[in-house]
Amino acid sequence: MEIRNREAALCVIRRGETFLVSEVTDPHNGKIYHRPPGGGMEPGELPEQAVRREVLEELNVTLSEVEALGPLDHVWIWKSREVHERAWIFLANATDDARLDRGETPELVEANGDRQSTFWRALDGSGSETLPPLSPANLLEFVRRERR
Repeated sequence: MEIRNREAALCVIRRGETFLVSEVTDPHNGKIYHRPPGGGMEPGELPEQAVRREVLEELNVTLSEVEALGPLDHVWIWKSREVHERAWIFLANATDDARLDRGETPELVEANGDRQSTFWRALDGSGSETLPPLSPANLLEFVRRERR
């Protein structure tokens, strides 16, 4: 199996005790993941610049304030590749956008035109046994640990 290294910036957009995720489906095996908005970093781009750019491009949301939690290293399988990802995790509030503040789930649009549904998931992990796995898998534990 091919191994790929990648850096990404992801945003945990909070609304009360929930956060926004998009539903991504691996085109090679059909596995579904829930993933916070964000994406790959461009050469020379800082993590905060990347997360602001990605959220604006994908959701048309301009983030006012973000809180950097730091990097989360993880491994996942995507498109038949083992991806070693350093994901820079940021927190933001849904109040930055009226749609999100009302609890709406706007469609996320990727750079290639692919569209993904979004959902609000519980920050405490409740209900996760019936939901697709998170990517990064240990995201909730990381957010809880870094928010202390």
